[in-house]
Amino acid sequence: SRFGKLDYLVSNHAAIVHGAFLGFPHQQEPAYLEKIFRVNLLSHVELSVHALPHIEANKGHMFFTSSMAGESPFYQVSIYSSTKHGLNGFFYSLQQELMARESPASLTVGALGYIATKETVQLLTGENMNIPGWATGDLKECARGMMESYIRRPQTMTYPRFAGYINRLMWYLLPTRHFHDAFIENIKPPGSVGTGYKESLDVTDNRKEMAKNLKYQQGYGPKRE
Repeated sequence: SRFGKLDYLVSNHAAIVHGAFLGFPHQQEPAYLEKIFRVNLLSHVELSVHALPHIEANKGHMFFTSSMAGESPFYQVSIYSSTKHGLNGFFYSLQQELMARESPASLTVGALGYIATKETVQLLTGENMNIPGWATGDLKECARGMMESYIRRPQTMTYPRFAGYINRLMWYLLPTRHFHDAFIENIKPPGSVGTGYKESLDVTDNRKEMAKNLKYQQGYGPKRE
């Protein structure tokens, strides 16, 4: 009511749930799943429903932050990945519907990868994770790309761009088993035995404690007994 109209919407919130789904029983509880899906998917849908009449009246634009984890599987964040797949399915379908009814409004889905914010860098410190430069996004560049999407109005904003293209090529061109094998090998903790599954659970527990100290995310559940 203060400004009298709504030209743009930025929907950029999420609860990031780290840890293998079968390794942490709290992730399997219906109430917990519902809470994460409500934050990561349903709230975005509800925002779009309420905002769209105003956006259409002003020929505006909407931006919904998704993830590269919404385009291919990632077992260390399976709930988060599922919500982002759902977000992609809904908003690309809404994109199509807006075109079909010749709406003056438009929307962009942001396919974002690893962005080196102060918090994410601290969370990964000490884990010896070797994230290459081409797969690491700069916070200011990412923000600039989001702002530019309101001028260019692309259907998708991919950032870091090269990492996103590599991810899509591997998922769609490699046989599924080969993709899974390569992914598991790439993300296992250094010095792990076999697939590194058990070691990854310990890493997640350690990350939870640091996240609490940073007051960074609420998607972390209790430590394993």
